[in-house]
Amino acid sequence: MSNLIPFSLANAATLAVAAAFLFGSVVNATARKPIREEFVRYGFPWWWCWVTALLEFTTAVLLVLRPTFTVGVALGGCIMVAAIVAVVRARDFPHILPPAAFLLLLLIAAFVQFS
Repeated sequence: MSNLIPFSLANAATLAVAAAFLFGSVVNATARKPIREEFVRYGFPWWWCWVTALLEFTTAVLLVLRPTFTVGVALGGCIMVAAIVAVVRARDFPHILPPAAFLLLLLIAAFVQFS
């Protein structure tokens, strides 16, 4: 039996949130100028986009492996809560939707997997 979470309707939220974290990691890893500027605006060093990319990629991998799913939920939750706090602190409310959506999808995936 594989340690990977199988493709099924029951696992749709888990696979969607893992794909979202993977996409986020690719976007942050590009370190394009607007991304670097956004990190600085939120109070992080310009190179923090690569740290975030690594953490998001790790989260995506942890979420699709059964033995590490719980760790992936915890790490992903920490990343998204930190992103929400940074956005609120910077009063950049129009940018709160992506991390809030990631967090909501992560909570749905956790609820489905743990129920």
